[in-house]
Order: sequence, then C-alpha cells, then structure tokens
Amino acid sequence: MPPEILRGLQLKDLGRYADAENAFREALAQEPNDAFALHQLAACQLHQPQRKREALATIDRAIAKEPNDADHHVLRSYILSVLDRPRDGLAAAQTALSLDPHHAGAFTAEAQAHLQTEQWPRAEQSARQALALDADNSAAANQLAQALRLQNKNTENAAHLAGMLARDPEDPFTHANAGWTALQRGEHRAAETHFREALRLDPDFESARDGLLNSFRARSPIYRNYLRYCFFMQRLSSGARWAVIIGLYFGVKLAGQIPGGDALVALYMLFVLWVWVAKPVGNFFLLFDSFARYALRPREKLEAAAVGGSLGPGLALLIASFAFGWPAVVTLGIGLIAASFPLSMTFTNGSRPGTWLFGTVAAVTLLGAALTALAHLVPLIDQGTARQIFTAGAIGCLAATWLGNVPALRRPAE
Repeated sequence: MPPEILRGLQLKDLGRYADAENAFREALAQEPNDAFALHQLAACQLHQPQRKREALATIDRAIAKEPNDADHHVLRSYILSVLDRPRDGLAAAQTALSLDPHHAGAFTAEAQAHLQTEQWPRAEQSARQALALDADNSAAANQLAQALRLQNKNTENAAHLAGMLARDPEDPFTHANAGWTALQRGEHRAAETHFREALRLDPDFESARDGLLNSFRARSPIYRNYLRYCFFMQRLSSGARWAVIIGLYFGVKLAGQIPGGDALVALYMLFVLWVWVAKPVGNFFLLFDSFARYALRPREKLEAAAVGGSLGPGLALLIASFAFGWPAVVTLGIGLIAASFPLSMTFTNGSRPGTWLFGTVAAVTLLGAALTALAHLVPLIDQGTARQIFTAGAIGCLAATWLGNVPALRRPAE
C-alpha cells in the first residue's frame, strides 16, 4: 500500500479529516484510478462541514471504477442519508446487499435510511440483521435503540441501553440515545446528564447538543408538555399524524358551535402558533442561564433574541393597550407578535431563499406596524399607506406558518 494512503488512514483514524484528505489526494495524483483512495477521500469529505455533495461526487467516481464493490455503495448510502435523500440512500444500501447479502454495514446503512423515512419497524429489522452478522456493531446497536424508542417499546429499549452502557460506557452515541429516552420519559435531569457525557466524549456531536438544549428547555413545564406532544407525533406514521391534525381541526370547528367552545378554539390557535416559536422562546430564556447559553450557536442566539425580543414586548404592548386604552400601540403590539413567526424561520434556516423570504416578511410587518403607530402621533405619515404595508406584512406572517412546511424554503442549517 502506498505510503500516502497509509498516512491518510492514520490521520483519518485520528479525526484529522482535512489532513487525511490531502494525503489521499497525493495518492490519487500518482494513481487517479485508485478506487480505494477515492473511497477514503469521500469518507473524509463526508466528515467535513459543507463537503457532503463533494463526497457524493467522489464516491460516484469510485463506483465508476469498481461498480461491484459493496463497500462503495454502503458509503454512498450513508452520504445520501446525510444529504437528506434517504430513499436514494435506501436504494444504494439495497444495491450493496445485492452484491454482498451478508454485509453488516449494508444492513446498518439500510437501517439508517429507514429511520430517516420514519419506517420504525423496518429500521428495527435491519438493525437486528446487522447485529446478527456483527454483534459488536455499535452503530446498529444505537439504531436499534432509536427504533425501539420510536415504537414506544420502552421496557425492551431500557434493557438494551443498559446492556450497551455496561459494555461500552464511553460511547457518545449510546449516551445520546439514553438521553433522548430519558427525555421522552419526562426525566429531563437524567437526560441532561447523558447528553453532557455524550458531549464530553464528542464535543461536536450535534444530536447530543440538541438534546442538551431540549433538556434545558424542559425545565419549563410548558416546554415539557410541548415535548410530550412532539414525541407522541414522532412515534406516529405520516398518515396518522395528518389524521390527528385534521381531527383536531374539525374538532375545533365543532367546538366553536357549542356554548363555551370559543375558549377551546382560542387554546387551539395558541397551540398551533406556539409550535412555531417554542424552540426560539425556550432559547430566549436560556440566554439568561450562565451555563446553558454556551450550548447555543451564534445564529440560535440571534434567533432567540429576535423572537423573544419581538414576542415579549408585543404581548406587553397588546395588554397595555387594552388595559389603559392606548389604541395607538395596538397595531404595534400585534405587529411584534406576528413578526415573531417569520423571525423564527430566518436565522437558523438552511435555505437561502427561505431566509430572505421570511426575513423580508418580518421586516415589512414591523415597518408597517411602526408606521401605523407613528401615524397616530405624526400627521405627516399617511395612515392608509401605513395600514396597507402592515396588512401586507400580516398576511405574509400568516402565510409563513404554511410556507414554513415547504422543504425548499425551510430546512436545518448545515
């Protein structure tokens, strides 16, 4: 084996992916058709920010050289899953299995694709097949734990996780799984302990960081109940989720026709709107925690400050306007509250068009609300024009709660 590849493998094992990439490129400069070097290069690119698409192109080159190597298709499956293309990832994993029916890694890749397409029973089956071929496959063991949790098989999952932690207490993935399981049971302090340990073992582990933030937010009873709803919906199939949403909608419609039903309608609308701002509002309170705020990324802090700084004063102004009869600030209060929804989809949005769209909607709404409020005090500002700007922004805010479900306009930032 060429010395460049040996050096690259050593650097890769140490987690120095950029340096390992350079070593594999040196090897490829001497032998451009080396599929093994291309495979390792793709693996290094996969582990670097903003390099996933390059990794896919690189592994495709390796497959072009060795189309019958199952390992290449397994890595391609993982890359596609990371790129949020799990159906293509599943096809790649199944291609690997057609080439090598006893490839534990292919079953692991298949399980990952099933998890991302929310096929929990199939993910469990694939993970069990991987473990039957390789009992020490920690990735498959953690996938099994996740599949069991998402099927609400709590007793079996608890026993499985206890065994995993006993065998390897230094596995960050296992601690993260244990953390999410504890969080699902409502044990936010136990969850916090596991997530902290996962991050100690792997400081860049995003799932553990997200879990730790959720465990911090879960100190609030309101957020704990919101999490219960999220976990409940997560366990359902896509069709069942829509059935719940449609059922709630028609239930609320019927409730509005009975005495006292208006209160139920108002609670439902508050819940629907709360779903959009729950996370940034939770992060807003974390900004005042001397420890928890360090777990937030800069964009999350900006989002928390923008949403919390808009929603809080908006509610205060709205209450004050009704309490003291200040009509001039009613629109300003409503505008601040309305703008918090597109603002919650702006700062941590991985879609550039979505970032600009929702940011613009929020800006127009705030401008319209401010002009409308000032028009009561400054005669030079035309009230009609100000109200038109505000109305356009308010309609945009309402539309944002629907457009936020469009993947092309809203997705997690890499």
